[in-house]
Amino acid sequence: MKQALTLIVAVLTALAVTGPASSVEITYHLVGVPEVYTLVNLHPDENNRRLYSVNYLQAGLIPLCTKVSIESVDSRRMVFRLADGGRQYSYLFHDTLRESTSKHLDRFFGKTCDKKRIEGLRKADREGVLQGRVFPGMTKEAVILAMGYPPEHATPNLEANAWKYWKSRFNTILVHFVDGKVSRVQD
Repeated sequence: MKQALTLIVAVLTALAVTGPASSVEITYHLVGVPEVYTLVNLHPDENNRRLYSVNYLQAGLIPLCTKVSIESVDSRRMVFRLADGGRQYSYLFHDTLRESTSKHLDRFFGKTCDKKRIEGLRKADREGVLQGRVFPGMTKEAVILAMGYPPEHATPNLEANAWKYWKSRFNTILVHFVDGKVSRVQD
């Protein structure tokens, strides 16, 4: 019994030292590209400098069309740096990610971003995008620009009349639409 317990402690100690299984590098077409931009607002956890593929709506805000440099992508995370100021972030991939890593990232990052797109929005949409928030009357397109895409495992179809977002692991919000516009936001 004592030997078995010693063996278990040794294995757990080895795992703690080596960490979880190693990640696998992924070839992603935007790694090292000099002109990369955010295609939607991102809401990072500023204290820990990270974001999540499930799109937790943390208090931070990296605005739409922010220039970034993608440094690496592996099976667990992407690392990117803001061009202005050099602040580095990790974008962690959750196990609920349904599409390929590259396809997922292409919804959030791209080689071009049209800032005039924001200027062409209706006032309610523009205000929501600039603040990174959802307001009644906003269109689905503007909600995506303001908040990012809802996690695909919770909202598999963007044609749905309710989109679920997470503020944290335990708190969610539900954005309700009528005729393609936000009718209410339920905390």
